[in-house]
Amino acid sequence: YSMYWYWIYLARGRAEVESLTATISQSSSIWGSIPLLPQVLLLGFSSLGIAPYDLSFALFCQTFAFVAFNKVITAQYFTWYLCLLPLCSDRVRWNSKRMHFALGALAVSIVTWLLSAFSLEMLGWKSHRQVWMASLFFFLANVNLLRSILNGYLQSKIESEAMSAKPGEGWTRKSKVS
Repeated sequence: YSMYWYWIYLARGRAEVESLTATISQSSSIWGSIPLLPQVLLLGFSSLGIAPYDLSFALFCQTFAFVAFNKVITAQYFTWYLCLLPLCSDRVRWNSKRMHFALGALAVSIVTWLLSAFSLEMLGWKSHRQVWMASLFFFLANVNLLRSILNGYLQSKIESEAMSAKPGEGWTRKSKVS
């Protein structure tokens, strides 16, 4: 369940009950494409801002963002970005308070998300709003983790460049073309 599922669920129910006209269904298709806008923006940022410098990290960020912002999410989607993590994990600073908080929040949100989905699907409880709230919490935890990973990547990169710079070069160091 993604953060959009409740909105889609209510819209489909309304369409079945009211037998919407063609003009209303066209406007709903426009509203249905709005969630794609953040995905397109993040794809553009990672393609143009990260990929020219670190392709494996850009692929990880693109896949992570796609899964987090997708209209449909299942538990198996984690494998899409987890298989890319070993390619770039050495360049991310994992040992920070921000990262520990983000990973802890993600763990709590996953448990909450799965338990609420289980209560709806398997137990048959009418817990639609709880699933939606858990989906929002899960989305925010994913966005927070992606932000922490990007921040940890930048800090790690800045620290490694500062260590490799000769005294006096600092930020003005330019690569020599031979």
